[in-house]
Amino acid sequence: MDWNALLAPVVRYTLVAAAATVGVAYVAFSSGLTLLLLAGAGVLLVVLGAGEAGAAPASGVGAAEEADIGGVSEGMELLPGSSADVALRGKLLFYGLGLVGWTLAGLAVLLR
Repeated sequence: MDWNALLAPVVRYTLVAAAATVGVAYVAFSSGLTLLLLAGAGVLLVVLGAGEAGAAPASGVGAAEEADIGGVSEGMELLPGSSADVALRGKLLFYGLGLVGWTLAGLAVLLR
């Protein structure tokens, strides 16, 4: 895995975009409710970004293993989805993680 390729989206979405979103909400509303809503949105984006429903045969995994032992059976892919899907999922995942993290920091400041 190329860790350098992950560095740019982490910085762009987790640090910059999410911090700006939470910062604007914190300054504009100074409300715990707004930050809780942002945390909920962040959790939803993490689920959408990390969740993956790959193609599976209708007869189940056992039949796919019997059909082609040692290789990839027909209709199954090692990495489902196109590279555009992977890029979108990465953005959602990193932005959602940033929303959750920065919201927790904002709530800690509000509750202090």
